[in-house]
Amino acid sequence: MHTAEMIQKAYDDATRRTLEIWNSHPESGVVRSEPFYHPTRLAITSGNRAGPAMAGLLSELKAVTQGDPLADVAPPDGMHFTFFPVTQALYDKPEDAPGTGELIAIFRKHCDGLIMHIRDLRLIALPDQLLLAGFPDEESQRVRQSLVDDLMKTPWAEKICERFPHTEIPPIFWHSTLLRYSAQYLPEPLRVWFHENQHRNFGALSLPVRLVMTNYNWTETFTLV
Repeated sequence: MHTAEMIQKAYDDATRRTLEIWNSHPESGVVRSEPFYHPTRLAITSGNRAGPAMAGLLSELKAVTQGDPLADVAPPDGMHFTFFPVTQALYDKPEDAPGTGELIAIFRKHCDGLIMHIRDLRLIALPDQLLLAGFPDEESQRVRQSLVDDLMKTPWAEKICERFPHTEIPPIFWHSTLLRYSAQYLPEPLRVWFHENQHRNFGALSLPVRLVMTNYNWTETFTLV
């Protein structure tokens, strides 16, 4: 199976599983007692903000949620696409991360000047989230794999494995999280909106890849490279 077919299958399988769960649980279920991620602590990751290209989509989601306090819609100035996350949200400030010199050197070796191209963007549903996901160009896939192969030979491998305890490394999804809902399942208005827009093509993005330390929604970001 070609890589694009594998990615397509992963997206389709994720949405299929979610629709089965939603059908079995018409209500939004138990409210989360803890946030998805620490609101201010910083993680080391790579990627870039999507800029104003997705402002209209986020505005649509804001209108659907209508001030629902459980709905955390990605902010227009923080919506981003991840290239490869390195750590969980571990740091209170950039100086708290030791050993970044080696990480920066490896990142520059592989990603200096890299433009990440993601095409055919579409919605993916998780039980309590909505994603915008697409298909990367071959160069981005090749570089990401080479980057990961090098990082997994360094002490950073431990933090990478902590970041991905139950998924493949690197993950197959190329996505941005549009919305997180602080309950087990999305409420009916968001489910209806997803069904109405599930087959929309939201176009493509081309983004320079940066290594950063950032909070979960990229509203406080420190560029390392």
